[in-house]
Amino acid sequence: MGKIKIFSVIIGTLINLLIIFLSDNCLAEVKSQNKDESIRELIIRLDNEYLSLDETLKKFEKNIWDFPTTILSISILKRNIDIKITSIEILDNNKLLEGHIYTPIENEALDSGGRHQLYNKEITGGNRILGIVYFWAEKDKPQQRGEMTIPINIPRGRDIYIELSLEKRKDKIELRVSKLEFNE
Repeated sequence: MGKIKIFSVIIGTLINLLIIFLSDNCLAEVKSQNKDESIRELIIRLDNEYLSLDETLKKFEKNIWDFPTTILSISILKRNIDIKITSIEILDNNKLLEGHIYTPIENEALDSGGRHQLYNKEITGGNRILGIVYFWAEKDKPQQRGEMTIPINIPRGRDIYIELSLEKRKDKIELRVSKLEFNE
């Protein structure tokens, strides 16, 4: 019986060693699979970041080749001291480009022949529709609203000056528009 016990202990030990060896191999495979999955996730993340950077770079390149070369300058003045400008908004294709609310001091400056430089920035060329929404009041009368649209083609390499003048003509208040273009 002693030999059988020794033999069964040896077999049991071998089986235990085999189980431990196989379980280590299985764990190594699981670790290897986890490592492969984490590497795969890292590759996917890096690929997504590369695509995002590539898209941003293309936008920058487009902006470099299509950079603003034209300055749009919009100013306002008044020709009648009985009119007070309350506010004005300039819209570029229905997006607010610039807006201003006038104070009594600013109206006095305009009454004295002053000019308010409302907008002066570089823009890209192209066809645009400028919308002008303005509020004004005559002496002792309620505030009124006026609006107009100015279709404009802005060529590259030219500076565009638009002068808005609030005037009273034939008992009617209107905004007169003058446009000048200059080559660079």
